[in-house]
Amino acid sequence: MSLFEWIFESRNPGPVGKMGTKNDEPDGDGPPPRKWVIYVTAFIGLLLAGFVLYLIFQSRPRDGGTWVVRLCLFAAYVIASHFLNPMPDRSNIGWAGGLIDNPFRISDDFNRALLLFQLLLLPGKLIAYGLVISWFLCRNLWQKMVANRM
Repeated sequence: MSLFEWIFESRNPGPVGKMGTKNDEPDGDGPPPRKWVIYVTAFIGLLLAGFVLYLIFQSRPRDGGTWVVRLCLFAAYVIASHFLNPMPDRSNIGWAGGLIDNPFRISDDFNRALLLFQLLLLPGKLIAYGLVISWFLCRNLWQKMVANRM
């Protein structure tokens, strides 16, 4: 934090985003997503999950504890990505659309950190959504197959 940020931010504080958790109630903001968006999201999430699992199991450690630790860390990342929701205030993210740091506001740095955290959690969110959507799609397909047999 520079001296400029400390002096000027105290006189005119800028808006700062927040770190929220996943809201279980759906937003009624607009139309539901199209089916192809759901299928593409599920496919990308499953591809990412498969790639990460390949990276976890590609090495051949002598003990299974290494794999367990890696799988636990991966699961913790996906769960944290699913439930944490950083929301930066994009109106206070810097000059020139965020390309240049605002030297007079520390709140700009906080918003940049939230944006970075949001970008770091994006692959985990895609994996979580892909796994959840795939689970529901497979369960729905299974129920239709069982109903057609009877």
